[in-house]
Amino acid sequence: GARVFSKLDLCNAYHLVRIREGDEWKTAFNTPSGHYEYLVLPFGLTNAPAVFQNLVNDMLGDMLNRFVFVYLDDILIFSPSLQEHSRHVRQVLQRLLENQLFVKAEKCEFHADTVSFLGFVISPRGIEPDHAKVKAITEWPVPDSRKALQRFLGFANFYRRFIRGF
Repeated sequence: GARVFSKLDLCNAYHLVRIREGDEWKTAFNTPSGHYEYLVLPFGLTNAPAVFQNLVNDMLGDMLNRFVFVYLDDILIFSPSLQEHSRHVRQVLQRLLENQLFVKAEKCEFHADTVSFLGFVISPRGIEPDHAKVKAITEWPVPDSRKALQRFLGFANFYRRFIRGF
């Protein structure tokens, strides 16, 4: 079991993925000031998240699920001891640097015994739903329409593994 955690957030990550030469026209748009084409992956393209996730998975592949979990530009590093964790953090940061990916220092958290990650609280005890999200579910107004019920179920569904009988 992991006892020490670090959380990294990549900086402008999508913009580091070059559009394949010759495919730039696929990102074209016109404005009153002219015609533009992206040279790098913009936010909003349907397949941008999958392309970026694949890039990061390839880059950190030998570390994934051993001591790293990645979801798009969010990286979780987990280790059983502080000594191992320091080594793991250095390895991940070195790999990111080698591939010219950088982190937003102000959004990173290092060597913690508990971290909030993707709507969950992760600690040596395991994975729990974020307390603020639980509060939002318990304080949700009683749905008064089919659409309101669908919204509530969609929100609550994210935490279904923690809700008995869901």
